Amino acid sequence: MKLKPYSENDMPRMVSLLNEVQRQSYEFIPYTEEGLRARLTGASSVLLTVDEQDRILGFAYLRQDWYGETFTLCVRFCPERDEISDRLLAAIEPANKTGDVSTSIDPLDSDRLAFFTARGYEPESSLYQMLADLEQPLPLPPLPDGYVARCLRPDEEEALIQLANAAYDGDRLRPGILERWRADDPIFDVDLVHLAEYGGELVALVAGRSDLEYNKHYRARRGYLGPACTLPAHRAKGLIKVLTARAMHSLRDRGMRTVCLHTWEGNPPAVKLTKDLGFRVGHEYRILHKILPRSGEPR
Repeated sequence: MKLKPYSENDMPRMVSLLNEVQRQSYEFIPYTEEGLRARLTGASSVLLTVDEQDRILGFAYLRQDWYGETFTLCVRFCPERDEISDRLLAAIEPANKTGDVSTSIDPLDSDRLAFFTARGYEPESSLYQMLADLEQPLPLPPLPDGYVARCLRPDEEEALIQLANAAYDGDRLRPGILERWRADDPIFDVDLVHLAEYGGELVALVAGRSDLEYNKHYRARRGYLGPACTLPAHRAKGLIKVLTARAMHSLRDRGMRTVCLHTWEGNPPAVKLTKDLGFRVGHEYRILHKILPRSGEPR
């Protein structure tokens, strides 16, 4: 076997391999060339392992997401799977740019979990998928004194982006986000973006949309909530609980029967908040991380 860089000609076979490997995963939705291409466009390094007949045995890539640098590995099921994985891991880890790389593993995949932990990746936290029914409307919690809840206005995209990026302390939203949400989602409009305002300043938000790919594949009516965030000075006041309940009402009014969101295990207040609103853990994704020398640093 040998390593080689990714080229566009490899895309159809990479998608085929990805769907073969992921077919038994939770809420599996077949990958498309367009979807994988979008992920690889933002990747800093992409490598493939091929055999003597140029058949793809596996591939891996590094990508900088808003929450950090992530490593994705996809390897064919075969007796040499760990060997192929090791070749890709050893080749692509040195290309990291931040010195702290994470990867997401389904806890039910004990083989992959054991593979990464044996190679220095340590459990960091878990990402929870939270699910709730929308059949019965929830009572809307009250807002603290001085706060106003309302929907986004069409001319407030810049203010929305500034709020989200300040609250997340990162590049969470970018210009053109409202146009992209509208183009992707037939039910989306600005009145699905719920805001809290204090003294004329936007201080918290919860955005609602349809869970588009899931709905198409499973013929469902599920909404999705996110991003959800609050500026540091206005946290612990119950603003997200109010906005989440309002967004759930909006999604129910648009015909959604269930709703999902994602939150971190390491944020107990957020987990409690969602459970108080009727959410339950649908699935867990274990996050493992590893400290590495940055690209160009001595190992």
